[in-house]
Amino acid sequence: MIKRKILLLFTAVMMVGIAFGQTFHIRGTVPGMSNTDVYLLEDFANSQRMADTTKTDISGTFDFVMTPDMPVGMYRIMTPTGQMFNVIYNRENIDFVASGMSSGDVIQVKKSIENLIYYKYLHVKTTNELRINVLRPVLDLYPKNDTFYRVIRKQVEKLQNQIATVTYNLIKNNPGTLAAHFIAMDEPVKFDLNVPSSEQDTQLKKTYFNHVDFNDTLLLRTHLFTAKLVGYLSLYQSPKMDKKAMEKAFVAPVDTILRKAQVNEKMYLFCLHYLVKGFEDFGFENLLQHIAAHQHLAEFPGNSLQKQALQHQLKLITELAIGKTAPDFTTHTLKGKRIQLSKVKADYTLLVFWASWCPHCTAALPKLKKYYNPQHHEKLQIIAVSVDDSRKPVIKEVRKEGYEWINIAEQKGWDSPIAEEYGVSSTPTFFLLGKDKKIIAKPSNINEVVRLLQGIEKSKH
Repeated sequence: MIKRKILLLFTAVMMVGIAFGQTFHIRGTVPGMSNTDVYLLEDFANSQRMADTTKTDISGTFDFVMTPDMPVGMYRIMTPTGQMFNVIYNRENIDFVASGMSSGDVIQVKKSIENLIYYKYLHVKTTNELRINVLRPVLDLYPKNDTFYRVIRKQVEKLQNQIATVTYNLIKNNPGTLAAHFIAMDEPVKFDLNVPSSEQDTQLKKTYFNHVDFNDTLLLRTHLFTAKLVGYLSLYQSPKMDKKAMEKAFVAPVDTILRKAQVNEKMYLFCLHYLVKGFEDFGFENLLQHIAAHQHLAEFPGNSLQKQALQHQLKLITELAIGKTAPDFTTHTLKGKRIQLSKVKADYTLLVFWASWCPHCTAALPKLKKYYNPQHHEKLQIIAVSVDDSRKPVIKEVRKEGYEWINIAEQKGWDSPIAEEYGVSSTPTFFLLGKDKKIIAKPSNINEVVRLLQGIEKSKH
């Protein structure tokens, strides 16, 4: 009896070991795409990472081997023609066939429980939402007592209920699957047609996250999560808004997102980083200041590297706010001359962080020459700080373009002390300073810089 128990235990341990070490396959066929490279990317909420590459055979079939160390989650298969197929990998074999070679083609899942579930939901959701979006505006054109209004309304309700029913049954009948996690979060909220159309958007804003569990960190393994966040922000946006109005409108949804994400540290750190990075890219200075002033990082225990990085980033956002004095620095120019920012005598100083290898920089910097007069730099001084690793490419570019302003190359790449002090993470980055070296503006692109410099020129005359 003891021997039998030992044998059963040994067999169980062996089976677990075999299952854990098992490899799986993601196979697909794209008809007509023979002997072509195909790429497999891990899909995260805000990025993709190359996981593997292979080639199709003569029939257009490819095969990715999923080793035991490859994590579960959403993956993207990409072809050179621009096709992208999303698949959910949860340690099972996947097999599918694409309908063709164009970017709009769909796939037929032949094997994979996860993807049969997901693509059934996706088909119903996509098809029904397309029809709902066509029919909803029609309801605004007919009085409620009109027969045609009642027909259309009944059809819209039917389509909404169909999405809800399919979603509910797929989640209920497939607990524990990744597909159930992703579908539950992605499910669209139903419009209440008893509410006037003018108030439906307001209602949608209140109910938008009803199906999103901010404790579910598995959602960070798919781009669907950030698509959900962007969709929520878009509810507060309109084509007529300028940059200032948009920043003001986004305050409420940003506060809502971060408040809901506070239930989970990992989700809060992700949402905070995602929003800050996105608004930095758009140059939403006022919104960044709002986030920095109202963030709740201190409420989470521990001191992870991600948390430290975010705290540092938000500290820089506060310290580099418009109206604050720019951090002083002392260094040497390419010509060996000692320079200290606070001692630069000029009505305006434009700080430019750039790199010789950055195509946006080499396209932008020549446009500044029109506004810079080396004989009268007391009006406008430009200080260009390179984040290159060596002086040679900087000197070459400076000589080629004839940049006569102050050129600095610390030869430390992104670890340049000046760049770090100014929180520079992309090039080109601009800061416009006044005579007292207070930050006047932080233009997000060369067009904004040019408009500012044009304004300065006009004020002289």
